[in-house]
Amino acid sequence: MRTRYLDIDDRTQDLADRMRAEPDIAHDFNRKYELSWMYHENALEGVVYSSQELELALEPPVLAEVSLAHALKELRNDKIAMDAVRVEAKNKKVRVNLPLVKKLYETLGAGFDNRSVADFRKDMPLHRAYFHDIAHPTKIAYNLGKLIDFCDSAEFRTYHPVKQASKVHHGFMQVYPFTENSGKLARLLANMILLRDGYLPCIIHAIDRQKYYESLRLPEAQLREIMMDAVENALDNAEKFFDDVIADRRKAAR
Repeated sequence: MRTRYLDIDDRTQDLADRMRAEPDIAHDFNRKYELSWMYHENALEGVVYSSQELELALEPPVLAEVSLAHALKELRNDKIAMDAVRVEAKNKKVRVNLPLVKKLYETLGAGFDNRSVADFRKDMPLHRAYFHDIAHPTKIAYNLGKLIDFCDSAEFRTYHPVKQASKVHHGFMQVYPFTENSGKLARLLANMILLRDGYLPCIIHAIDRQKYYESLRLPEAQLREIMMDAVENALDNAEKFFDDVIADRRKAAR
């Protein structure tokens, strides 16, 4: 595992160097990566958006077809929340805390009556996307507090950032504090930790949706394996993107 972490660290540093050296390529890659992040985030929740809807969500607000209005509101909230974790991650001492959890939840639910206030769920929802065991409503505040305290512990700080992100992600999903958007919120918190330490956001692809759901019923190490695969896949795609653009430029210059 240590060797795998070191390889991820080395490749992440190499990619950061390439992004600084080729800011125009980095800009194009980041836009495509953002679209992929938004697409797969929602696909994990069982909602598939079109490329048109995703592209519109990244543009300044415009008058849209009524049929797109709901989708755009959801996607723009996602984008605002993603931007928020990027801002938070600029503080190298940022940590998971309750005000941040509630702020991100309310960002995701802005404009939707049943999701605009960060009140913990008060029941055990019978119909939900995730099927792992979750905390009883009377235990939510206590269990979430324990997770937050752990994130501020000396032990947590010894973990590699990928392991930190996985611990937060898995632990938050076991609490499942909100009936809606707990999955998105868990992944945002995990990605804030990765971004803080210079990694690409971890995008778990829709094709791995069932494996991802199953990992939440198992010990945290299973989810960590899925996240590490996703981080390595992101690096593969980034390296290929840079290589292909540079190769095309050389061909055009001949």
